[in-house]
Amino acid sequence: MANSLNNFNLAAIARDAIKYFGSEFFPVRVFARNFSEEIAQEGESVLTRVAGGMTASDLSGGYSTVQDVSTEGITVNLDAFKGHVAAFNDSEISKARSAKWLMEQFFEPSREATVKSLVDDAFALVLASNYTNATTKTDAQFDADALADIGGNLTTRKVPKLGRSAIISPDYHTGLIQDLSIVDKSASGTDEPIREGRIQRARGFNIYEYEGIPANGEYLTGIAMHPSAMAMAARPVFKPGVRHISVENMTEPKTGLPFQFRIWYSPNEGEFRMSCGFLYGISKGLGASLERIKSQ
Repeated sequence: MANSLNNFNLAAIARDAIKYFGSEFFPVRVFARNFSEEIAQEGESVLTRVAGGMTASDLSGGYSTVQDVSTEGITVNLDAFKGHVAAFNDSEISKARSAKWLMEQFFEPSREATVKSLVDDAFALVLASNYTNATTKTDAQFDADALADIGGNLTTRKVPKLGRSAIISPDYHTGLIQDLSIVDKSASGTDEPIREGRIQRARGFNIYEYEGIPANGEYLTGIAMHPSAMAMAARPVFKPGVRHISVENMTEPKTGLPFQFRIWYSPNEGEFRMSCGFLYGISKGLGASLERIKSQ
């Protein structure tokens, strides 16, 4: 039976939130390998590993020559408990249509603020000290050829081609979308850049435009990466078993991230409150799997 509180259908609101995360915000999975299943039940961290590169040898003389193998350990700590809480007092609700109407107006910004917290933490890792490889281009210089060069750099470093993504600022997205090789339907096979102002794929990358890329003091304007560049894990928040709070735990299907939504009335403060939150951790993965895009 769905949770409800004074005509609030929280399960329905939560489903709308999942749709918002999955379709309006770029998929978080482009950042990182998701290791949430390893810590679904207990523990405050997860340890994973990534195999190092190997080379083949001549086996025509037998199998006596043994080559060493290595892995790189990555620890993801569940050290971020982020979310957003909004409150509407009785006076505000009385002046609005209803408490339900008020919450529906502000639920979407609350959801965006919650998922943006993870994205901000991920971009905070994108520093020269973590990811040494970089391409320097102005927005006017950034085109399909520049993206192809970055793809070549990743391939040289033996980064897998499957799953590559580029997240770039609006100015750089504009430069890319003005490239004739992308705009020309006969060359690209789609008229979406003209009709929608959007590029889904180019030069082997899934393309995402994002206005919140921080400069990080290093003129950062975008990243081109494979998910092995970062590691991420998350766990559902504790679900309180009390009657006066309506709680819904849901997992976003594209990323596997578990979110919790709550609605309750606080009688002492005379406020309806709503929250959206999740518990997660994100760490640097393979440095070679990400290339920073800088303006200078």
